[in-house]
Amino acid sequence: MLKLIQLEWKKHTVFKYIRNAVIITAVLLGLLFLIASDPGTGKIVAQTGKSEIHSLTDMFMNMAYLVFTGAMLSTFVIGEYENKLIQLMFSYPIKRQKIILSKVLAVCIFSFTALILSKLIAYIMLTTIKSAPETNIYMGELSFWVGMLTSAAASICSGCFAVLIGMKMKSSKAALISSFVIMLIVLGVTQGNILPCTSFGPAAAYIVQTAGAIAAIFISIWNVEKEDVK
Repeated sequence: MLKLIQLEWKKHTVFKYIRNAVIITAVLLGLLFLIASDPGTGKIVAQTGKSEIHSLTDMFMNMAYLVFTGAMLSTFVIGEYENKLIQLMFSYPIKRQKIILSKVLAVCIFSFTALILSKLIAYIMLTTIKSAPETNIYMGELSFWVGMLTSAAASICSGCFAVLIGMKMKSSKAALISSFVIMLIVLGVTQGNILPCTSFGPAAAYIVQTAGAIAAIFISIWNVEKEDVK
């Protein structure tokens, strides 16, 4: 599986996506610096128990990389159905399910790593801003790392819904558009605007996102062995 994942990174020129991730992080950092200049960001948000700037950093980064994941999947998976390259890969003496799963994992591992690094860069840079003490991000606490890792994992998993939609509609554009729609739905859920998931704590929303994504991937690859790709 690891060799297949490495092959996917090499085949799709992973450095191109590293560049894109750097651009996304830079743009979000610029926006966050503008927001952080407002003293009001020192206020603690009751829903999350974090300062406003900490909450906004999590939200912006999570939503951006959810769409980023969907965009990568539309290229890594659906795009190869459209350009018929998947036919060549399915000719390998490897299970089709394993091939598709390796593509999904290649995207998820890359996106998750990029999201974590982007968040850490943002937290470190934002804590250098001279502002209210309440804006401090306590990176030395275990709860900080648990919260960051779980929210990042749930966001990346949510981007995997694009695989199911793209494969059902046989369109990379549909996968890309669906990632934006999913981002808006997840944003509404996690902010408590659609469903009161957050009243039970963020863990409830993360579990729903992750479980749903796993189900979507399972459905996507369930019958791929019998699928006619001609």
